[in-house]
Amino acid sequence: MAKIYEFEFDAPPERVYAQTANAVGALGFSILSNEADAASITFNTGPSIWSTAGQDMTATALAVSPGSSMLVLTGKTAKRGSETQYGSWGERGRIAKGLAMWVRGSLAEPTASMPDTAPEALDGSAFVAELATLAELHESGALTDGEYADAKQRLLRA
Repeated sequence: MAKIYEFEFDAPPERVYAQTANAVGALGFSILSNEADAASITFNTGPSIWSTAGQDMTATALAVSPGSSMLVLTGKTAKRGSETQYGSWGERGRIAKGLAMWVRGSLAEPTASMPDTAPEALDGSAFVAELATLAELHESGALTDGEYADAKQRLLRA
């Protein structure tokens, strides 16, 4: 059974969906389908060091209350032709966490927009993985709140 990643936001699903779609585009992921009416977008992350064909993921914004919503992400390792696919080793989780962090950051700063493109030093998958790694280090206590905030800002500005 595929793992489901859920993230709550203090914003209506329309805003969460819009910011998710912006993040998917900014990170350079390939959009496979975009159903604005259903607040759902399916995308492929592209090849990475964890998977040769990337991850096919779907992000859907669902209403929890009039002013809050949940972003639900699911996915599977993409298959391309007869090429042998190696395991993702937690890649979907890193992508889901990084995408949610990007969306949360863009919702928290309504006057400041997130970058239109991912930092040039990293491709989309590597950027999301780096962002997720920072979040994991912060959650584990390896980074203080201040160190985490500084590192995240450096990564977003890279």
